[in-house]
Amino acid sequence: MPAFPQNHGSSSFRLAGTFTLALRLVTGWTYFSAFWRRLVLENKLDDGAGYVGEKFNHFLPHALVVKPAIEYLVSHAGVLWWFMLLFTLIEALVGLLLLLGFFTRLMSLGVLSLALGILLGAGWLGTTCLDEWQIGVLGVAAGFTLMLTGGVPSR
Repeated sequence: MPAFPQNHGSSSFRLAGTFTLALRLVTGWTYFSAFWRRLVLENKLDDGAGYVGEKFNHFLPHALVVKPAIEYLVSHAGVLWWFMLLFTLIEALVGLLLLLGFFTRLMSLGVLSLALGILLGAGWLGTTCLDEWQIGVLGVAAGFTLMLTGGVPSR
């Protein structure tokens, strides 16, 4: 005979998912809005001003572990474009599914992967350019928390 009511476990998970609802929504919007800003509001995948590939040039000297991959991408513009398109679409999918509350734990692995990628790619750019580190460490913390708590389960 169990010591707890049968629904004790599910109510704990429901509560955990409810407590992290705001974190899930903010994290989802953070990643979905990256797609929205990069492709919908202004196409930053073209070679014009604000081209997102320029960041790779800034990342290259400071990258940790992934420096050879970034060097390859910078040297092969066509491959870089496809990589950025794929990265952007993954951000959109992860963000949208988090916003909708689908596959929260699986999408939290996506958040962890994307965040780790930006942390390794940016390396340490110094105290004047902390944006990548801020979004990276926030993504790691949010992804790990959402992996543990999940979303709000339905009955």
